[in-house]
Amino acid sequence: MGFTNQPAIKLYLGYGHAEHLVIYGHALSLSPLPRKKFSKLFPFNLLALIRMVIIRPIKGATVRLQWEDKQISTLTDTDGFIKLNWQSETSLVFGWHKVSAELLAADNTVLATAFSSVLIPHSTQFAFISDIDDTFLISHSSNRSKRLSVLFTRNARTRKPFEGVVNHYRMLAQAQTKPDEPNPFFYVSSSEWNLYDYILEFIRINDLPKGILLLSTMKKLTHFLATGQNNHSAKFARVVRILEAFAQQKFVLLVESSQQAPFIHK
Repeated sequence: MGFTNQPAIKLYLGYGHAEHLVIYGHALSLSPLPRKKFSKLFPFNLLALIRMVIIRPIKGATVRLQWEDKQISTLTDTDGFIKLNWQSETSLVFGWHKVSAELLAADNTVLATAFSSVLIPHSTQFAFISDIDDTFLISHSSNRSKRLSVLFTRNARTRKPFEGVVNHYRMLAQAQTKPDEPNPFFYVSSSEWNLYDYILEFIRINDLPKGILLLSTMKKLTHFLATGQNNHSAKFARVVRILEAFAQQKFVLLVESSQQAPFIHK
């Protein structure tokens, strides 16, 4: 069925600067394996979607990250959520920096290891915070039946972006900057962390700018039909968190017209 019951740790793409680096993740004792095959057939897409919400979190476990010559540790939350904050004692080069984290047993035995990257944005004139659903990914968020139909019958490789949006985002990434120093992108959504790999694959397959995803609390199978229907105020709180992390940066918010994000003030 494509699951593993071995302890696993997922690390998402992180971000920051010398004064404040942050990366998120989850520790799970039951989780779906990465999807390797994609099909246009309804049963395969429905099963793949259901697999994303069949999880068992590990709460209260120690997660340890190695950065330079020091170790940063934290405990997982009740839903297995991981948040690691730290500072760098050296000057950081702009770009992506590889990191790894370990899930530890009570006796400090390493149960699982995960790898990811942390973005140190270039000193560009602009940075972009984009909503996902119905901003660049056609989702029909305001119509539950259409929303679920798209989720059940399509996958990350068959879902469609709005016409012209991919080229628009690519141009924004290169606006008033050097080709090898793109403007940073942050993608914020009410969709859950369960859909992280799904959204990341959509961004990759459509060649949208690589960026940081900030999503909502993981859902379990019992809340399957409510996926993507979280409280939108939490999404706005994540936007504010980005603005506060880069207080000197000029940001542009990209949202569909029914969202309230234009009313957020720095």
